[in-house]
Amino acid sequence: MRESVVGQLVWKDWRLQRPQIVIVLAWGAAALTIVRWGHQNTLVVGGVLFFIPLILLAHILPLAGVGNERKNQNLAFLMSLPISSIQYTSSKLISSLLIFLVPWLTLVSAAVVLVETRGVVPRGVIPSMLILAMMPVLGFCLILCAVLVGETEGWGIAANVFCSSTYGLAWFFMTQLPGLMGPAQGPVPVWNSTALTILGSEVSAAVLLLGLTYFLQSRKRDFV
Repeated sequence: MRESVVGQLVWKDWRLQRPQIVIVLAWGAAALTIVRWGHQNTLVVGGVLFFIPLILLAHILPLAGVGNERKNQNLAFLMSLPISSIQYTSSKLISSLLIFLVPWLTLVSAAVVLVETRGVVPRGVIPSMLILAMMPVLGFCLILCAVLVGETEGWGIAANVFCSSTYGLAWFFMTQLPGLMGPAQGPVPVWNSTALTILGSEVSAAVLLLGLTYFLQSRKRDFV
């Protein structure tokens, strides 16, 4: 893949963003270590600290990896090379998803294993935890769409502000759903219709945003 134009651009972005991946993984590992202590206060602190790097990565990565290329006029240089707008879009979608999903999958998987094996929190919390973990994914997809499709930095900033202001509201609405929060204190994960509907809606919305990004980019006439 690295021999293709898209592969070279993906590899370039991966090399530039590797420090962010290391920082997020280290931060998440520290948060899970705090959770392992099992005390009530450390569970709250560790849980909050666990989601912070995922949210920061979801918000900073599109602005740093995509928005800065237009801001610093690197995009104009890239488009002067033998590369089409679709190839550029493909490289940005692939590299951004890889850079985000590698630490996201690693940390979320580690959190699930911790809940399953250490018994620090009831196993019934797993569906709620995965639903919460999908929120940064949705924010990432929305901001990436805004930065790639938008012609100015303002679109990315607006999407960033919108996502930042909705996490708290989403959590509040989750706490009002008995079918979701009730089983969270149970000894086993309960995948009822409420949990499956919310999680399925989140996954579908993320896929739709990425597909919409690709479609809108393909319809552009003036790409730079």
